[in-house]
Amino acid sequence: MAIIKKILSLLFLVVLFISAVACNKDVIKENSEEKPLKEENVVKVEEAEILFNNYSKELYTIKDPSNPPTFDEIAEKIKLYLTEEQYNAEIANRKFQMPELVSKQINKSIEVQDVKLEEQRKNGDGKIDYLYTTTFKVYDENSSKIYEKEGELTISTTNNELKIDREWSRGVKIDGLDGGL
Repeated sequence: MAIIKKILSLLFLVVLFISAVACNKDVIKENSEEKPLKEENVVKVEEAEILFNNYSKELYTIKDPSNPPTFDEIAEKIKLYLTEEQYNAEIANRKFQMPELVSKQINKSIEVQDVKLEEQRKNGDGKIDYLYTTTFKVYDENSSKIYEKEGELTISTTNNELKIDREWSRGVKIDGLDGGL
């Protein structure tokens, strides 16, 4: 009789252990499932491309290299495309000054030709990460060359407006420059 009690006790512990593990898996599964985004926070790739295309054109387009827009002029135009944090980071990094300096140094105009986004990941907070390729034409009356710049981008919805939350690239080497754009 004592052996039967021990076997039943052991069997009861095994069943209890299996039940606890099975319940724990359901809890982990529930917590790890991606929560659906609210419809108003969903970023569509077409809308993100329009936003990033407009941002890129405002940032990089230099029609007259002898009289390019100033840092302050570019910064003012770009402000509406960026979150406040990203805007302040780009101001601190003097990013808005690069197109002006490049255009003056090589004495050529810069024009954004195309922007392509490839969605990488949807975050639970409504932000979406993208890889991007921006195609530039650097030209004057004698020559023209196309360059591609690749980078990463995060777009979010702030007050029901799309904003660039993060943008990073390695830059692109421009002929005639030690640095790049």
